[in-house]
Formats: sequence, C-alpha cells, structure tokens
Amino acid sequence: MEITEIRVSPAGSKEDKLKAFCSVTFDHCFVVRDIRVIEGSKGLFIAMPSRKLTVRCPGCNFKNVVRSNYCNQCGNSIDRSLSDQVEQGRSKLHADIAHPIVTEFREEIQDSVLDAYDNFLDEEDDYEEERSTERQNRAPERERREQPAPRGPLEDVERERASEAEFLNKPEPTESEESMPPPDDNFSTGIF
Repeated sequence: MEITEIRVSPAGSKEDKLKAFCSVTFDHCFVVRDIRVIEGSKGLFIAMPSRKLTVRCPGCNFKNVVRSNYCNQCGNSIDRSLSDQVEQGRSKLHADIAHPIVTEFREEIQDSVLDAYDNFLDEEDDYEEERSTERQNRAPERERREQPAPRGPLEDVERERASEAEFLNKPEPTESEESMPPPDDNFSTGIF
C-alpha cells in the first residue's frame, strides 16, 4: 500500500501540544482523516483518529461517556458494571477508528506525515518571509503617495471655521446680548 497524498491543516497556536490535523490518502482510493500531529515530551508523533467509548443509559438509551456515573440526558444513575463491560480491561477512554496493525507500516505513516508537516512549516515560513518583504517594499511607496482627497464638499475644506450662529443659521448676537450677565435665579449657579 502506497501513501499517495498527505494534506496538513494547522490546529491552534504554536504553543499548543496539538499541532495539526492530517488526511492521508492511500493508493488514490482510500482516505484516513483526522490523524493528529502532537508534540510530546520526546518530540512529534501522530495519533490515529479515535472516538470516545460510550455506554447507553438503561432508562433513555442516551449515549454517555464510559465511567459516567449519571446520564447526561435524563440524570438517572448508570451502573458501573456497564462501563466495565465496554472497557474490557482497557485503561483508555478512546478507541481508534482506523489504525495500522503492523508496526513497520505505522512507522512509515508517521515518517511520511511528519515529513509533510515539516514541509508545511517550511512553506509557511517562506510565505511569511515573502509577505514581510512585500510590506517593507510597500512602505516607502505609501510615504510617496499624496495625501488622500478630503471627504465631503470642497468648500467645507476651504472655508474657515464658521461661528456657531452661522452654523445654526441664526442671526449673529449683538454686542449687548453677549455682554449681559447670566440671570440671577440661582438655578444656573448650582446653588439651591
């Protein structure tokens, strides 16, 4: 069986342990999706697609995660013996959906996926470098450009700031009105 295509999709941030999801195509006719690239204590490795083991509630038949004490749907208690039957001595809560049986083939898949992930990172770094040089080249060009045209009517730009009365289309106040003191009603002074 030959690996004919590997697609890499990044997951999360660079600080997360889960680095990417991959889809691997075998012989142009069979695809395994959701292979995860994970950073472990000894470096990168792959995890095959898996599902959580479940046990059904005896009352409402709802699927609950193994080792649940109560049903997530109806709240009834779930007998621990049901979980023990599903686990069958396993210490894990997940079961692989698809996985290689032969160790050599697993190593071949892991090597191919990790190589594809490394190539993806290299291409991403090249793309980022290209983008940063484009930005640097465009910076002097932006400085050379003229100021953008003013928004709104041109006469607003040329006209000096109008007085408040002009703006409100009211007659200009006379000097006698401007020089009048405020009313003596104690309301405008804030003292009651």
